[in-house]
Amino acid sequence: MKTFCKPKDVNIESTEFNMVAVHLGFAGKVHQKKEFRELLISTGMITSRELAEEKANNSYAKILPAIDSVAEELTQRIRDRDLRLKPVHTFQRRDGMSQKLRTINSESPEQQLFEYIAHHALQPLFRAKILPCQCGSIPGRGQIGGKRQIERILRKRFHCENLDEVKCDVRHAYQSVTVECVMMLLRRDIGKNKPLLWFVGAVMSNYPDGCLMIGGYLPTWLFNYVMSYVLRYLLSLYKSRRGVRHNMVWAVVCYADDFSMYGKWSNLRRAIKNTTAWAKETLGLEIKGLWDISYISSFEKEKEMYSKRKKGSLERTPGVDMVGFVVRRTYTIIRAGIFIHLRRQILRGQRDLDTLGYIPWWRAYKICSHYGWLKNTDSQKFRIRYKVKQIKLNLALP
Repeated sequence: MKTFCKPKDVNIESTEFNMVAVHLGFAGKVHQKKEFRELLISTGMITSRELAEEKANNSYAKILPAIDSVAEELTQRIRDRDLRLKPVHTFQRRDGMSQKLRTINSESPEQQLFEYIAHHALQPLFRAKILPCQCGSIPGRGQIGGKRQIERILRKRFHCENLDEVKCDVRHAYQSVTVECVMMLLRRDIGKNKPLLWFVGAVMSNYPDGCLMIGGYLPTWLFNYVMSYVLRYLLSLYKSRRGVRHNMVWAVVCYADDFSMYGKWSNLRRAIKNTTAWAKETLGLEIKGLWDISYISSFEKEKEMYSKRKKGSLERTPGVDMVGFVVRRTYTIIRAGIFIHLRRQILRGQRDLDTLGYIPWWRAYKICSHYGWLKNTDSQKFRIRYKVKQIKLNLALP
């Protein structure tokens, strides 16, 4: 069996190897986060006044050597097999979009840097195991990448009329992935690199309740790594008829713990039942039994519905509701809940322009956070009706 992250290529006891990850962990945090500034000052190589001066002069003459000193100290802790991690602070926060109460974890800067080192060391494994259909928390993919994959499936790959889609998700995704489950898979895939196995296990030993935590850098990659096994099993299911192999699932798009499958409904039902039992028994993941089923309309039905809508009908064909978009064969729109928030902020921004002559910075932040959905959908009529161009010029959006 092939293993990854071999000791000759991945040496976490080398300062030179860890230096790249530590510098990446400090990127964008030196002047924005107080705890990272305090960590640099504790090295004795830079003072708070010198930090302020370098920020004003856009200079890193003393910051970079201080970061190198932090990298050396963290590497020495790894060599000593004593990370000296501080407890993780846990708090609850209301999700602004879904209004769900989520448990968030805040880590010390040292633990965050250790997670960057672990991610850097596990990169060969992640590149090999995480599938192209996984989009969540992966640079260069995200929601836009997931939307494009769904559009490619509906509009280019499968032109058949009988195309069905089933969307499922994992119950309490991060809380269901235990440290033992992750270490079991890591021992299977990187068994030869004993220092790396110890290091990843030591970092995760500080996670509350012994499971992946929300808000960490490494847990997002580890969850995608565990989820890749579920998706790989799902895509491997097939049935044989007259000696010919037929895949039950034709394609999959996954965003974090949500995944969308494409094929024929009779095959998808069998596939998801088998995958649910396998994931629960092997990995401890519970896939919800409440599935979202869509019977995708053909291009001809989409054209007929388009003619009806031009005559005033409000009816739409079934679409794939995922990653904040609703994708159909011929066009893509914004999910209803997000559209309501976007429309409300656009109207309030227009009101601010009319009354104040400008848009306050806090309102601009809200509009910018929603603008990506508008930019990547077929919303020309909305742009014209609500004068989005005027608001965009005042926000200097691309």
